[in-house]
Amino acid sequence: MKYGLAVDIGNTNTVFGLYQESGGEILKSWRTVTHRDRTSDELGIFLKGFLQSGDVDAKDIKHFIYSSVVPSFNPIVEKMVRDYYHTEPLRVHYELPLPMRFVYPRPYEIGPDRIVNAIAASRIYGGDLIVIDLGTATTFCLVHGQDYMGGSIAPGLKLSMEALSRRAAMLPPIEFACPPSGVLGDSTMHSIQSGFFFGWIGLLREIIQQFRNRDSGRNYKVIATGGLASLIHEESPDLFDEVDGLLTLRGLQIIHEHLASL
Repeated sequence: MKYGLAVDIGNTNTVFGLYQESGGEILKSWRTVTHRDRTSDELGIFLKGFLQSGDVDAKDIKHFIYSSVVPSFNPIVEKMVRDYYHTEPLRVHYELPLPMRFVYPRPYEIGPDRIVNAIAASRIYGGDLIVIDLGTATTFCLVHGQDYMGGSIAPGLKLSMEALSRRAAMLPPIEFACPPSGVLGDSTMHSIQSGFFFGWIGLLREIIQQFRNRDSGRNYKVIATGGLASLIHEESPDLFDEVDGLLTLRGLQIIHEHLASL
């Protein structure tokens, strides 16, 4: 069996996805913290352990495609791929012949993760889309069919929570959740949870609505990904139309298959 690896390198986490060379779904995925000081050998051994847990031999990995928002980490990843998998890594960037048009004055500024998410959502869901990634930053991408129109970037939810805890000595770290007391907090912990939970719901809802107001003739579908998307969807099921935790990995696979067909 021949496989490909799709890797999403984010500021906080790196996610690996395994797929068959012949296409289909992401077979397995693994998540680890992005350690910028990790060596290529450490990363190679670490990834081999993941593959062994899935009964996959490293010699069966024939393709490696990745997106990265951590440029300093890219040479380490690429050396690991060449040394351990004896294949040439493919990094996603806007200058590749991608299945998307950039109706955007400065396409070189678009994060590769946003490009990959937009392509995945366009191919899988189609039509007019608002694609939201709740990662280290909260990103919004507006997609019209195969046209990337632009978007918005807000602070990441976990990053904001950690910053508040670090800078306010009397406020404890908390878990993101809808407090049992609702919006009216009955303790410091529940008050912080209320502010973050309902505040973030409001941020998401308002930006989505502003996109819809911008072009009221379009019927936008909202696609969400990222670690907290499912939790938010459980509490506010009217906010997102689809939650796809594998959206970025699927986008990388789609891009690989598209480029291989050219």
